This record gives sequence, structure tokens and C-alpha cells, in this order.
Amino acid sequence: MRPPTTVHTIRRAYASLGLAVLLWAGAFPATRFALLSFSPEHLMVVRFTLASLVLLIWAVRHRVAFPAPRDLGLVLLIGLVSGFAYQMAFNHGMRSVSSGPAAAIVDTAPLFAAIMGALLLRERLGWIGWIGMGAGLAGVAMIAFGERGELVLEPGAALLLLAAILFASNAVMQKPLLARYSVVEISVWLVVSGTLPMLVFLPGAVEQLVAAPRDAILAVIFLALFPAALGFVLWSYALTHLPIAQVSSSLYLLPPVAFVIAWIWPGEVPGMLSIAGAALALVGVALVQYPVLIARRNLAAIDTHIGNPRLAQAENQAH
Repeated sequence: MRPPTTVHTIRRAYASLGLAVLLWAGAFPATRFALLSFSPEHLMVVRFTLASLVLLIWAVRHRVAFPAPRDLGLVLLIGLVSGFAYQMAFNHGMRSVSSGPAAAIVDTAPLFAAIMGALLLRERLGWIGWIGMGAGLAGVAMIAFGERGELVLEPGAALLLLAAILFASNAVMQKPLLARYSVVEISVWLVVSGTLPMLVFLPGAVEQLVAAPRDAILAVIFLALFPAALGFVLWSYALTHLPIAQVSSSLYLLPPVAFVIAWIWPGEVPGMLSIAGAALALVGVALVQYPVLIARRNLAAIDTHIGNPRLAQAENQAH
């Protein structure tokens, strides 16, 4: 049963969402660095095998429930989409696209997620939210132009766009499961189910792991434990308490955060147009988040007199 959504859970949801974005932004330069020593397939299987082992150990110790038979097919499907297929497209795309522009391309996921959420789940975004989506996409386009001064699609750009669509599909398909399972339960089994088809690449991955330098191994460990394992749990928690459009729109933060991280390490310097695009993307995020922020303010006012009502009451007032 889905837990009540209060002011405190909304705050935790936004904090979880912010940390997930930070970890995922760091995954772009870390992935490019790791790909210097691993093939895309072998990086994928090493990273997610380690992440799955960590999550399974935690699941056994805390007696995490296994999905019901009626949901097992959907869990396997989401794992195949958000795990295997997404990582194949992402890793191959990252071979030819640098960290900042790659984040900008993947950042088109909120638009696809908002459309899917509106069509399939009847979630309302509102005209302010759609303006925010447009501003965010405009900011992403400015980042793409600002990388070289012209819009030049690298060979991996189409694969990264496919990864964005797969990510958006994952957010929509996961939403019904989060109404029946806890965040940790669904996160564990989605990561594990996505790892299963990757195991066909395990034999060659072991050889590359043995031959890899220490820094590359550390990058893989970071990718496994933080963006993969912890990031998945944080993202699922946010999806539990916030609408898909609001959660997915936070991905507009990935390009500016990825640019900052890549600027510090490994020294990729963004142009002025890219910086302006990052600022516009932030404006887009603020606009899409506006309805929930208003709902949170109304909920806080109601909470003072009544004590702990549901977020849905305040959201109806906001709309």
C-alpha cells in the first residue's frame, strides 16, 4: 500500500531526487573514463553485476519481499528496458559524445515521460509546466549548439536519444508497481532483472577487469555503488511521492551539473552559449516544479491547523 504523502515526505522526495541527479551527472564523465579500459558491454556487466550483488545482500539481510507472480513479467520487462537496453544504448553512445552534450541529449527524457504520463496515466502538467518543458528543451538545444558553435550530431547521438526514450518508458512503467511495493523492494528487483541478460558478456568482462588500471576499476566501483544502486533507490523514492512530470523534469539539471563536474574532472570547459543554456534549463525545471511547490506551500498551511493531510488535497487546490 502506498504511504501517505505529507510535507515531510515531499521534502525527502526532493532531497532524494537532488542526490540522484548529482550521482547520475557524475556518471557521464566516469563512464567516459571507464570506457578507455572497458568495452561498452563489459563495462555494463561489471558495473551492474556488482550493483546487483550489493543490493541482493542487503535484500537478504532485510528480508525484502519478492515480486508477486502477477507482477514478475512487468518487473522483468522494465529491467530489460531500463537495465540492459538502456545501458547498451548509453554506453555505446558515450564512446563518441563528450559528457556535457551527452547529458543534454539524454535530457530529452522528461518530454517523452510527460507525454507518456499524460496519455497513459492521465497526469496533468498544466500550461505553466508545458512552458517549463519548452524552456528546458530550448536550454538543452543551446547546450548542444554551444559545444562546438554548431549543431553537429556525433555517431552516438542517436543511441543516446534512444536511451532517453527508454528511460522515459521506464518511469511510466514503474509507476503502477510503486503503488504496490516499497521503494527498496522494486529497486532491488528491477536492478537484478536488468542485470540478468547482461551476464552473457561476463566471461570477457573478467579478463578486462583483471587487465584494467586501478583508476578505471575505481570508476567502475563508483558507477556500480552510487549511480546504479543508490541512484535507482533515490529515483524510485521520488517517483513514489511526486508526479512523473515533476520527477522527470529534474533531469534538465543533468547537463549543467554534468558540465560542472566535467569542468573540474576531466577538464572539459563549456562555452558561454552552453552556460546560458544550462541557466535556461534551470528555469525550465523551476516552471515544471511550480504546481507541486504551490501544493507544498498550501499543504504546510493546512498542516498547521489540521495536522498531516494528504498532498492530493493541496494539489487539487493548486490546479
